[in-house]
Amino acid sequence: MQLKSFEIKSYRSCIRTKFLLQDQLTSLIGINGAGKSNILSAMTLLRKLCSARLSMRDMVSSSRSECHITATIEDQNKSIFIRGAVIYETDERNYDDVYYSDLKFNFRDFGYFPRKWLRIPIQFFGRPATSTSIAESEQDTRGTDILRYLVARDEDFKLIIKSKKIREFLSDVAGFFDGIKYYSASQFSDPSRCPVSIELEEDRPVRKYRPSTGHDQFILDLYKSWKVNDTQYKRYLNTVGNNGIGLVDAIDFRNLEMPSSYYKVQAGGKTEKIERNKLLVVPTFTICNTQLSPNQLSEGTFKTLALVFYILTDDSKLLLIEEPEVCVHHGLLNSIISLIKTQSKKKQIVMSTHSDFVLDHLDPENLLLVKWVPAKGTIATPLDKSMSKNEYEALRLYLKESGNLGEYWKEGGFGNG
Repeated sequence: MQLKSFEIKSYRSCIRTKFLLQDQLTSLIGINGAGKSNILSAMTLLRKLCSARLSMRDMVSSSRSECHITATIEDQNKSIFIRGAVIYETDERNYDDVYYSDLKFNFRDFGYFPRKWLRIPIQFFGRPATSTSIAESEQDTRGTDILRYLVARDEDFKLIIKSKKIREFLSDVAGFFDGIKYYSASQFSDPSRCPVSIELEEDRPVRKYRPSTGHDQFILDLYKSWKVNDTQYKRYLNTVGNNGIGLVDAIDFRNLEMPSSYYKVQAGGKTEKIERNKLLVVPTFTICNTQLSPNQLSEGTFKTLALVFYILTDDSKLLLIEEPEVCVHHGLLNSIISLIKTQSKKKQIVMSTHSDFVLDHLDPENLLLVKWVPAKGTIATPLDKSMSKNEYEALRLYLKESGNLGEYWKEGGFGNG
């Protein structure tokens, strides 16, 4: 599956932002404040739909906002059309939590109800769509439960529920949404936030070490990959090690067993001794024959290690990357962009950038020029549509004979973009 088009209305600076995406690599360029990050954040709402509540109860709140999404997903050269409203709330970290979605789907290319837009709670199909889970949802005591309402009132939805083929198809759509990953510019830029060790119990972090979505999560994911030592990990090590970009000499983990026990007191004064086996995992990175903890790595080294790891190992079909150039010098950045271009042949990648160096490695068709226009908000335009035919042909000639996109951008060739 691939995301072919996306439109977001009434979301931050995106009053009505609509654009097409390339099958492999799309890059957003524009000045600060144009809305590049807002576009990437809007696209992550698709993933958050899978965890949205099934209930409309308490969805109305003065702190919550409503936006509208229209999207087209392509699967096996057939299109899935999506439109609808999303209720969300933004916290102090600028993170959006989706509370409710009212999405309608059209599957006319697949022959399913070709003349109808079907209201489908896609988050339900992110779980195994079995008759048991459906029955449990129908018995839900919440009077406003969307799924229960649809099963009871919508004859078309009843047919969807009864068809294993359609349920499996919707599970694939939900899986595509749920697999969208977003790596922000600052996500791996502060290695001092990493613990020097991780305490595990049955391969899960104990509560006090439970990882976030950033630095410590990377260490945990890297450890799991190291432990399995599969083809992906070996490829990663070859990429960042001395056989590749030479960022590290070696990566290793020490496992220290930490047996522990406690007593559980039952009614009547009976006691039960509970044995626990904990594992203390200590990561080390060897650079220039010196062993370092992750929090001793430089910002550029840590970010490159993390970003390369996820670009190589993330099995998402759609990867969103904000400003890969942050904290990274040109030598490493060249390797990251080359890797992004290579991996975009296997997964769809959308990134944003301020770097003329990054642009030097891209083609004009990869670019979406992002601008903020009064009364229109953020707009995203393919480069060839933002220029006249003669201007675009002149750019092509310039790139072929003497220059590159980075130089053209620095000289003001994209206007205020």
